[in-house]
Amino acid sequence: MTDSYCSMIHGGLELNLKEKYATAQHCCLHNSRFPIDITTNFWNDPGFIPLRQLNNQNVWAPECESCKSIETVGGQSFRTGMNAGLKDIKTNLSGPTRIDLKFDLSCNLACRSCGPQSSTFWQKHLNEHGSWNQPISSLQQHHNVILALEQLDLSNLQMLVFAGGETMLGQAYWKIAEWLSNNVPNVKQQLTLCFQTNGTQPIHVRNHEIIDRFHLVKLNVSLDGIGERFEYLRWPASWHQVVDNMMQIRHTAPSNVMFHIEETVSIFNLFYLEQSKIWADDNFSSNREGDPTSQGNHLALGKFSLDNCTQEYVDAMQTSNYKNLISKNWEENPIGIESMIKEIVKFDNFRNQSFQKTFPEVAEFYARYL
Repeated sequence: MTDSYCSMIHGGLELNLKEKYATAQHCCLHNSRFPIDITTNFWNDPGFIPLRQLNNQNVWAPECESCKSIETVGGQSFRTGMNAGLKDIKTNLSGPTRIDLKFDLSCNLACRSCGPQSSTFWQKHLNEHGSWNQPISSLQQHHNVILALEQLDLSNLQMLVFAGGETMLGQAYWKIAEWLSNNVPNVKQQLTLCFQTNGTQPIHVRNHEIIDRFHLVKLNVSLDGIGERFEYLRWPASWHQVVDNMMQIRHTAPSNVMFHIEETVSIFNLFYLEQSKIWADDNFSSNREGDPTSQGNHLALGKFSLDNCTQEYVDAMQTSNYKNLISKNWEENPIGIESMIKEIVKFDNFRNQSFQKTFPEVAEFYARYL
């Protein structure tokens, strides 16, 4: 097995049905989607082959820079986490070991690191300010999800991840979970079901019986900061409401529910990553059975990516354990930073928020642009 072996390249499938045409790719951290036909077995579609071949040659693909950067600083990347978590690492598999499903944009938040492509609330928010002239997405694709899954060999499947939107809204995701519990071999012994969630929604007691059918159910909770920083980035969520909700789930959900805290690393929170880690260690280190809460992070894309750090920001991070999350090829990009600042100011005004007050240390790094 090669040093850069990635179980997601050889066993991963991201299935995206949030748009008119179904697409697939290896994992959620790079953007190399290609169209697929969900009425046929698409597991060995030609779109999968080039990255698999490159990985067999022990070569890091450009699309995998996020994991490579995190591993450079000694962190646990998505790749290392999946290599450790997925059993029987192999190539030339007959079907996926992990599937990420995207089929519903329904969401109750408009997070700064997200956008209208993944949130109906973002669409409504933009519509209120005259920046969204399309219909609010109402696609209900869970029937097509099941159709696509029926085409695949699911005997290798160890993990299935529901990606939103917000996966705890409504019952669509639970209907698919119920189908999986009846159609995946060895589901109780083998399959972990994951929900990517913003933490605002409870688990209704009627779904406890479905949870019990799986080996594990893991809640991947997106916390991009703590306190006021969380509320700025995960607007309009309440930090205290989210913490109370997660504590309640930990107390009442079936004992096979576990937790993972995931942070999207952007210019807003890079400086505060250690504080977030300490909070998680002190307050949410395990489920009630003592199973540890895992932690991870991935790099934001777009305007708020670390590409838009200033020289002052880069200098301030030189003594941090997270300094190598900034690309070695980084150069200050005034045009990109100015565009980012305009975006920050625009939505601060819309939401009655303040970048400078919420992130005073980071705002100081951008004093030349503010």
